[in-house]
Amino acid sequence: MTTNPQPGRTSALDELRAVYHEQLTRLAAERDAARRQARRAQAQADVARADLASLKSRVGELLNAAARHLPDLPPVEGPDTPELPAAQEGRALPAPADPDPEPPSETGGKPEDRPARAA
Repeated sequence: MTTNPQPGRTSALDELRAVYHEQLTRLAAERDAARRQARRAQAQADVARADLASLKSRVGELLNAAARHLPDLPPVEGPDTPELPAAQEGRALPAPADPDPEPPSETGGKPEDRPARAA
């Protein structure tokens, strides 16, 4: 291998430079694509966080509205409440001592016979 280029031929050093330049160009393109993908993912995560906060707020509003209409349901204290009433079933109120204290309601059956509503 000679270091002196012959007319019409490229030297080994020139070939190495060309390969190195191609590799640098390809790596820069991959880096740029990865950066674009990371920015896209970050934007999607920001949107998801905003959607989650909105949903938490709406669930809190709905639970408070339900608590106003259902006297046995404790009111929710705000969107930062970590537990939903379904998670609090272990702390449910005890059953009344008299199994049939009131006549069946218009919806049919005793309150405990009606199916539970999902929040």
